[in-house]
Amino acid sequence: MGHEKGLTLLGGEPFILHVRRAMEGLIDEVIVSVAKDMAKTYAEALGEPFIIVEDEAPGLGPLGGIIPVLSSAKNRYVLFSPCDTPFLRPEICTLIVSGMHGADGVVPKTGKTHYEPLHGMYKKQPGLSAFAEVLSKGDGSPQSAFYKLDLSFIPEKKLREVDPELESFWNINTPKDLEFAERKLRAKH
Repeated sequence: MGHEKGLTLLGGEPFILHVRRAMEGLIDEVIVSVAKDMAKTYAEALGEPFIIVEDEAPGLGPLGGIIPVLSSAKNRYVLFSPCDTPFLRPEICTLIVSGMHGADGVVPKTGKTHYEPLHGMYKKQPGLSAFAEVLSKGDGSPQSAFYKLDLSFIPEKKLREVDPELESFWNINTPKDLEFAERKLRAKH
């Protein structure tokens, strides 16, 4: 996109505000993971009630952001979503949270073998341990730690009951995607 994705405007608001709105009522704190040396930029743009944490080092993949969030979270469970999914539906968040029954985490599953680990919810301590171990071996993928965790998965059929087009998982990666998203947002209002 050529600039900080989380602060990209959609309908006049940064992506992150769209994502936060979908989680309202389900979370006690909002922690945003940003690249090294970007905390000040995000803090100035977002202000309260966001807690900003920086990745420890560049190039660590998704776990480079997940681990600092888990480390700084006050709560026992942490609900995640990427900042570039502004069409995240509150119903998807509710479904994920309600799937947490003593497991170490809940992860949506789209298709037979495609997981959405960045839209998951993880128990802080087991998640930290498993993800840190995988990252220490040079692997930044959350899925690589799945075998170390007792996870529940939400099947696509159940996800589609609350989000028929699975828009919640649509990442905006290009200016063309952003143009499409603007049209889609206008059509919804």
